[in-house]
Amino acid sequence: MRRIYANPLAILITTTCLFGSGIALAADEFFAEAVAVEDRSAGELARAAGDALTRVFVRVSGDEQILDEAAFNEAVQNAQSHVLLYSYQDDQDGGTRIFFEFDDAFVRSLFRDHSILYWEQRRPPLVIWLALDEPFSRRFAARSDDVELLAPSLERLELRGVEARFPLLDLADSAALSVNAIWERDFDQVRRASARYGTEHALVGRWIDLSDGSKLVDWYYVGPKQSENLQFRATELSDIWDRGIDLAVDAMRDSLAVTLQQFEMSEAIAVSVKGVKSYADYRAISSVFDELGQLVDLRIDSLNSDTVIYRVVGVPSAEQVARLIPSRSGLLAQPVTRRGELELIWESF
Repeated sequence: MRRIYANPLAILITTTCLFGSGIALAADEFFAEAVAVEDRSAGELARAAGDALTRVFVRVSGDEQILDEAAFNEAVQNAQSHVLLYSYQDDQDGGTRIFFEFDDAFVRSLFRDHSILYWEQRRPPLVIWLALDEPFSRRFAARSDDVELLAPSLERLELRGVEARFPLLDLADSAALSVNAIWERDFDQVRRASARYGTEHALVGRWIDLSDGSKLVDWYYVGPKQSENLQFRATELSDIWDRGIDLAVDAMRDSLAVTLQQFEMSEAIAVSVKGVKSYADYRAISSVFDELGQLVDLRIDSLNSDTVIYRVVGVPSAEQVARLIPSRSGLLAQPVTRRGELELIWESF
């Protein structure tokens, strides 16, 4: 059974927005979280709201130490005041969870006011290539055969807000990437094989079972242009996965997150989009920039021939504007030569 409760103030604000502007903003799961509770008491509700908002902050920032920031810690202590609505949900095993939806505008403003890295929800997936060194052979871990081995990765990635993709390990994968290439650290092969799964980001593992029951673990994050490595010995499966996932997600965050700035303190960045040859092109480009409007202040400065020029305020540099452009949007960012200017080329699908 599910019962839904709403914050009265949130309803008033939402109603005003709906009838005042004619635009309805759907709740975003990126700013929502479910937490198990012991009972339906007020104390458990308050605790669960704090836990849920903490998870949202960790997911949005990509930083598990986010509560070291006083403003975020204070927000968690008063988490119920930032809930748009919540609902109790009964699990099949007899337990109870509370599903919370938080005020996304409040979350964004908190990150903006305190200049904390913000990693928006349109994130690339992470493909996982795990090579196992067994007594008589080496092989890739397969999701169909190694369920218990791979399960902890899903839990950690969900917490960090990144989608996992596991290779099919079919003939196409075998031709693109051999298990020996993992041992030889041929990361160019890894990048080519990972492209099949719609991403430029891969977590590569090499695990060797030792006689004492522990594992010698090599983790590599392989990105579009760089790689990072972590080697250690460990026994606990969850610890092994946590350290590997964190290596990859931290590197992704550092290359993709942006610092939101207060609009009145931010300088305008000129973003020119070239190759706009039809109204259909213009509509497609507008849909991409409409999404950015939740994070930055933007307006069209000019339309000249096949070029649209936007004025963007709210992030510190052209490089960070480029980070906000989805990789499969059809917009190709050119190398930045001036801090306040970004050139994009429209490549229609």
